[in-house]
Amino acid sequence: MAKRLTKKRRKSIRAGLTYLMIISVLSLAAYGYKYINSYFQDNLAAFKLVDIDIKGNHILSRTDILKLCGLPKGETQLLHLRPSEVVKNLIRSPYIKSAGAVRSLPATLRIVVEERKPVAFIYGRGLNLIDEEGVLMPIPKNHLNWNLPFITGVNETLGTLGEKTVSRRALLGAEILVYMRWMKSPLSEVISELNLSRKNDLRLRLIQGGASVRFDRKNYQENLFLLSQYFKKYLDWSRLAAYDYFDVRYNDQLIIKEKRG
Repeated sequence: MAKRLTKKRRKSIRAGLTYLMIISVLSLAAYGYKYINSYFQDNLAAFKLVDIDIKGNHILSRTDILKLCGLPKGETQLLHLRPSEVVKNLIRSPYIKSAGAVRSLPATLRIVVEERKPVAFIYGRGLNLIDEEGVLMPIPKNHLNWNLPFITGVNETLGTLGEKTVSRRALLGAEILVYMRWMKSPLSEVISELNLSRKNDLRLRLIQGGASVRFDRKNYQENLFLLSQYFKKYLDWSRLAAYDYFDVRYNDQLIIKEKRG
């Protein structure tokens, strides 16, 4: 009987100790939270925004990015800033594809942007840029040199700046230029114009001498791949201005015509 009482006492003591430990842990946690919260509240003014670190911008200047952020004027507490709001403001720009913003204690806001990559100029209510995804952009007010071809022959409404074009022809033009870049073709470096005005066959205009390239709309990948291989292996670049046109529309055949005289 005495042994049973002893076991009960042991269990009771263990249960009591466990309960006291739980109470102690919870009390410490509550005290810790209260202390940390009090510390941040007392020292909030110490975390003033001192520096803004910006990475990834090329088209837009630092000043442009800061204007887009929509930060309040004057002294700003870092912990009062909402990175999500900063990102929301940044991606409203037609030049920014994606963005990220984080607070870095004690005094820095870090911003990373991914700008859109234009592949060509295109006309639509003035001269614009079009990127790899077909998004339209206005010409930026900076001194960058744009070594890009023109997409011409698009007699359709392009759509709104900052959004993907609604023109199928314009989208096809961007797709073709992206494909040539993907091939790493030397052809992409000597194009001045991609003309989409014809129904079935398309035309490229080269920068030296104005020679044209004739290729098929439906089979443009095979056509341009064939021509790219010829340019890489056989073309005499010093004579590029002597050519009138290159035609790759006919069953993996390359027809080359030189200018007269």
